[in-house]
Amino acid sequence: MTMTTFSRVFMTFATFLIVSQAAGAAPVCEGEYMSAVTGASPPVQGKVTGVPNPYREQPVRIDVKDCGRTLVIHGDGAIPLKQSANDPTHYVGSHQGAPAVFDVWSPDRLTGQILVPGSDGGVIFEMTLVEGHTPDMEGCGNPEQTNTKSDDDRLTVDPALRSEVISIVADELGVPRDQAGRYISALRSVAKTRQSDEGITEIMPGEPGCPIELTGVKTCKVFPPDTTTVVEVNLLLDEDGRLLPVTTEGSATRRVRVDDPGATTDFCAPDAPETKLPEAERRLRFKFFAIDEDGINDVQAGLFDADTDIFKKAHYAEGKYKGSRGRSEAAGEAYRAIGSPVTGRHKLP
Repeated sequence: MTMTTFSRVFMTFATFLIVSQAAGAAPVCEGEYMSAVTGASPPVQGKVTGVPNPYREQPVRIDVKDCGRTLVIHGDGAIPLKQSANDPTHYVGSHQGAPAVFDVWSPDRLTGQILVPGSDGGVIFEMTLVEGHTPDMEGCGNPEQTNTKSDDDRLTVDPALRSEVISIVADELGVPRDQAGRYISALRSVAKTRQSDEGITEIMPGEPGCPIELTGVKTCKVFPPDTTTVVEVNLLLDEDGRLLPVTTEGSATRRVRVDDPGATTDFCAPDAPETKLPEAERRLRFKFFAIDEDGINDVQAGLFDADTDIFKKAHYAEGKYKGSRGRSEAAGEAYRAIGSPVTGRHKLP
């Protein structure tokens, strides 16, 4: 799309546009915008809120670069603007020597002004998306490799116990077992702690676990386990207590979130469907402690605020029996003690 009129508007006290990525929000859409432009106007103090009586309207195109830190308008040439260090919704740059400042209001709307040198005035813009797409942000949200824990820093959750625990929770909450994996998130590994990583120990010949005879007096090395029988299960509830489908995919912290296909749709595309599922209000957690060597077969149930992760209610139930029966009864006791908060479930999309 040619943009010759764009530069002319600036030469008669007009020109420019850009786009951005709002803090904590979705990135600004890339694509074709319609720009409403004023003629020469007194400079606006603070953010431009809009252009109620535009002098003219013209099409422009916006590109998003460098993970949203640079916005580029394509006119007679490429004009980059840089994200402010203090406000990620604010972008600054220049056009033909004139200062340009723009602000992002939403993924499909931004406003701004270019101050004309040598005069007490400028040109004001309001840009609204006509047709576009979500910019490529691949790799932008990935944490630095140095901040991630390797597999050597984690313990694998006993797979058989994990499967049993999912079934126990599903039965307690009335979730069909063939759908349990969509509503119930059970970690497959947990971070090692100082308690779980005591290092290599040695025991003397003749002691339990060391079959070596005393002849030669060799000790037996005992390595710390690479599996754990502590199982954590998480579920998400809406404000009415209905279970939401969950996932941890794409999360470096393995934190559970709502698995909503509607939320991953390109919201910048024409006629993009709205999110189908509500936000999570609370997180329900079960923590199973099946530590046979210590005679522990207990379950803790907890209810958290989904946003702040602050405990609302919690109860610890001691298993009175070994095995699955003890775990099942303890889970039921703990769940009822926090008020049996689940009222139903959302249909899977």
